Amino acid sequence: MSMHTSITWLRIACVVTIVTGMLCALASHPATAGTWLFLFDLLSWPLNGDPAFFADDTRAVNAVLGGTMVGWGALMFLLVTPDHMKHNPALPRMLLVALGAWFGVDSVGSLLAELPGNIVLNVGFMVLFIPPLVAIQRRLRDGA
Repeated sequence: MSMHTSITWLRIACVVTIVTGMLCALASHPATAGTWLFLFDLLSWPLNGDPAFFADDTRAVNAVLGGTMVGWGALMFLLVTPDHMKHNPALPRMLLVALGAWFGVDSVGSLLAELPGNIVLNVGFMVLFIPPLVAIQRRLRDGA
């Protein structure tokens, strides 16, 4: 995979992360929580309309989590450039370590919260990020 393709793929993954974070943050208000409610219903299969709403404390957590995801996605978007990658060949490895840390904590928390469907979603995010990061890491290591 070329450097250009890898970076484009990563930037799209970052935009997906930002949009997901925005949907999460929108769930901090009942009038804009529909998409996030549907996602939680899907993740806790079967589809049954549960949860039908988010409690006040959950809405606050949605705001914080959404803001964190938007910030995380924006930071990665800004870091994932040809110049940053070429001038800091450790960057792909650092991003992989950070993604691994997120995946581990989020997935264990999902198991503890009895929401295994979220682990499937986490794997989807990892599939968005790992292939292009590994490809960039290989290109930089091989001097291409």
